[in-house]
Amino acid sequence: MSAPAQARAGGGARVLSAAAIAERLGRPLPTAEQAAVIEAPVEPMLVVAGAGSGKTETTASRVVWLVANGLVEPEQVLGLTFTRKAAGELAERVRRRLRALRSRGLTSAGAAGDLDAGEPTIATYNAYAASLVADHGLRLGVEPTSGVLTEAGAWQLATEVVEGWRGDLGELDLSPEAVTRALLGLSGQCAEHLLDPADVGGWIDRALAHVARLPRDDRSVAKLGAHVAGEPFAKVREVLASLRARRALLPLLEEYARRKAEREQLDFGDQVRVAARLATEVRVVAAGERARFRVVLLDEYQDTSHAQLVLLRALFGDGHPVTAVGDPHQSIYGWRGASAGNLASFPAHFRRADDSPAPVVPLSTSWRNDVAVLAVANAVAAPLRAGAGDVAPPLRARPGAG
Repeated sequence: MSAPAQARAGGGARVLSAAAIAERLGRPLPTAEQAAVIEAPVEPMLVVAGAGSGKTETTASRVVWLVANGLVEPEQVLGLTFTRKAAGELAERVRRRLRALRSRGLTSAGAAGDLDAGEPTIATYNAYAASLVADHGLRLGVEPTSGVLTEAGAWQLATEVVEGWRGDLGELDLSPEAVTRALLGLSGQCAEHLLDPADVGGWIDRALAHVARLPRDDRSVAKLGAHVAGEPFAKVREVLASLRARRALLPLLEEYARRKAEREQLDFGDQVRVAARLATEVRVVAAGERARFRVVLLDEYQDTSHAQLVLLRALFGDGHPVTAVGDPHQSIYGWRGASAGNLASFPAHFRRADDSPAPVVPLSTSWRNDVAVLAVANAVAAPLRAGAGDVAPPLRARPGAG
């Protein structure tokens, strides 16, 4: 049993180790790394889990250890991940283990006794945000009955805006279909970054004005003649054209938002944006969620966006027991606003009760790959680990790997 586990017991209470629980449930014994995660103190923690390192198994075992030792009731656990499939897999593992605990009479001196009395809440990040909006949206003027636009519904509404637009689109020389796609993309990016059209327009105007004020390039004058003095290079002109095109989209974005509000509809980006506002502006929401969920598990944390960070930090910051699990080398959603930097910043964003940074623990044994594959993977990832703020250790082979 780890020292942190013994410290949590207090007053001489018996604490079941992760190994003891695994033995009684007929499961493989956890490694030292896995046991350190499973038996960690009930406080903020970042788990950097490499590819194939058994993070789902370890996360499920963490919940079971907490419940078996009476440190938390099942219904006081919140687990969030990105896909319904991953949420279902984690939920099923946890439920199966808790049922096994009860059937074997595996309880501790401090446990509540009936381990089947409740279930953890395990959902996707978006589904959890949607539940907050449904429960509390009226506090911000969002009707509880607001419908959720599917991707097809959002496309249809955006198409109506584009095809019915009679205003000047400036340099936006695209087909209606391309304009619709760009409009929806910009809408999603604004939601993920908690920006409104005025924020984006102001930034673009400042950027364009800044470039216009830059000194002229004497080399271009000598090479091309005075009539082109001060013209930006081709790549810069491409960026400026892209900014002006985005600027031209903003009136359509405002109309798209107006029509959603008029019809009492939200898209998926709106749900996270409104949930983040609730968490930051309505204190009773955060207080209620912290009281409801004593332990929070955040899966695939490297793919969270700025809006999700604001939401989660407002709800569960300031020392609340939050365990984030992720791998910066597996970040795949940057195109939709995700930032792998959220993972490296977790210890500072979710500090312990004494205001010290949250500890970082690794899961670096890869159970699904053999030695040669891991050697290649570590070589490919080496430049990433050399980068500033990278927290992922090299992957290690499992015992007996080929």
